[in-house]
Amino acid sequence: MAIRKTTRFWEEHKNQYTKCLCYSDKYGLYTDNIPEGDNPKELLYRPHGYTGYVINKIEIPGRNVEITILSNLGYGSASYLRASVNFGHRRILDFDMSKLYVLNHCSIATFDVPVYSWNHLFEKIINAYNRASLNILTTAAIAYIDELSDMLDRDEILVKGNIDKEKPTKWDGAFLISLHAGGKIQDLVKGLEAAEVSDPTVLKYAMNLCRKYILNVKAQTLDYEDSRTSQLSESLLSVHKFMCANKGGTEYLSMILDKEV
Repeated sequence: MAIRKTTRFWEEHKNQYTKCLCYSDKYGLYTDNIPEGDNPKELLYRPHGYTGYVINKIEIPGRNVEITILSNLGYGSASYLRASVNFGHRRILDFDMSKLYVLNHCSIATFDVPVYSWNHLFEKIINAYNRASLNILTTAAIAYIDELSDMLDRDEILVKGNIDKEKPTKWDGAFLISLHAGGKIQDLVKGLEAAEVSDPTVLKYAMNLCRKYILNVKAQTLDYEDSRTSQLSESLLSVHKFMCANKGGTEYLSMILDKEV
């Protein structure tokens, strides 16, 4: 089996990355400094600096928990480091508000951190594991949805291309904002489905957001020659599917056709 190459950054800084993700019945998920070469039974995952796409799946014994760690290092703006956490078939979501203003490699269904920020990623995984057992979701979800709803009322927003980019770009005007918000709405409803969210308050807020987005798009004078306009159709399709799944299909149709139910 070929040995994977590591990035130049990793070769220069790897001695700083000794903190590993561990698990024991006594302490649950935690981090510990484990020297290279040591392999205690508690060790789940060791940081790495492999170049290119890497995916590793970890199962916590007897807990029906699967952690997937994904990285793509050494590729500039295309690089990323993230993880997903599943309790059985239920995805654990991350309603980090800053994700709303990141364009690429950032979803509520994953825990995203700047490349090589292994300690931060492990902390997010541990918090997700501890939080999921308590089923703490509603407050964070509502705050996230409220912020996304407020975005539709603004004249401009600041958007970063990826989580590592320091300087954001200004997006102004209803069209650009609806493009960005539409992508985040697609991610939101897909995440709520993956997490099997049934909380009536969260679903109510999400439905209200969908209604607001429909009205936002309908109020615009669109340029159908603009290749980006088709993205609005994709966002409305996600809204349609979500509303149909939550007994709002007829309402969606009435709003699109300007017909009262």
